[in-house]
Amino acid sequence: MARQLPARKGAPGWNSRQPVPGPIRYTTSRDGTHIAWTSWGAGPSLIFVPPWTETIESGFFHSFIRRLFSGRIVLYDRRGFGRSDWGVEHGLEQYADDLEAVADAAGIDRIVLLAQAAGTFESVVLAARTPQVQTMVLFEPVLRVEASHLAAQKSLYALLDKDFATFWRAFLQFAIGWGESWDIEAMVRYYVTATNPADIRALLDVLLFEADLSRFAPLVQADTLLVHNGDDSLMPPEGAANLARLLPRQRLLITSGRRLDLQPETAREIECFLQGSCLPGGRGWLEGVLSASRATTGATALTRREGEVLELVVTGATNAEVAATLSLSKGTVARHLANVYAKLGVRNRVEAVAWAMERIQD
Repeated sequence: MARQLPARKGAPGWNSRQPVPGPIRYTTSRDGTHIAWTSWGAGPSLIFVPPWTETIESGFFHSFIRRLFSGRIVLYDRRGFGRSDWGVEHGLEQYADDLEAVADAAGIDRIVLLAQAAGTFESVVLAARTPQVQTMVLFEPVLRVEASHLAAQKSLYALLDKDFATFWRAFLQFAIGWGESWDIEAMVRYYVTATNPADIRALLDVLLFEADLSRFAPLVQADTLLVHNGDDSLMPPEGAANLARLLPRQRLLITSGRRLDLQPETAREIECFLQGSCLPGGRGWLEGVLSASRATTGATALTRREGEVLELVVTGATNAEVAATLSLSKGTVARHLANVYAKLGVRNRVEAVAWAMERIQD
């Protein structure tokens, strides 16, 4: 049973523009470690699997995630970080256990993951373990950290034994990029209270010297989009490609631009992937399909709301998920679908989805 832990000193996040989006709850991982999590929004669920620096209260990626996904977003603190238990055992299997515990606590059966950097490791491990993981977007993943890319990390690692604030100051400059206009000192003040050297050292030992996805990746059945920024020297260029070669159902997307920036066309591609099938044009793609059908067949026009309902149904959303996303009752969704079926000349949901997909392919 989850327990409520006291707030740690310095609990408010460093960035006041990114408040904690929902009440913090706790779940218990397989080995008894208590994991803090929260969620915000409604509709289909997505779990954000954070890089090791991210906590619920740091809020660094909140707006980034919301830009890509409009449903319910689940966040959690890694073991040893933020409000989760400190001074615990670390390993890839334990990290996957934590992620699975969060999915269970959040009531998610069909697991969709958006993972960043270190978070891609446990995402692949969990996906290899259970077919409940159906969709993954992995930002800057690697198959393993190669020895040839450890020089900078080892230099930063040595600072952990000297001065904790100096470690964070150097690491944040390294990760964000020198010369970027972030308030590094405010971030350092937050992180020295929200993390501790012992757990960071244990985690980095796992990530830098032990983590290897070679035996997990071939077992993954989830649809996976790997995203690598070719202009970012922080991650090795071959890292994502090496992992992609072992994943059975994957696409590798190479982007460009400044670190942590997301070009509009990249965001649209990721958004449509997260919707369940990579449909053209992101949201609103169905209107073009319907317009073409009306022009060639004289089909009765759907209302705007009927089109929105059908669009979500095609991506795999249930009536309850459609209702939550569009702020409707389930009865209203059912009535809209009945009208859609009648106007399209189909009998049920399966035929409606087939109708739309056939016209996309055309």
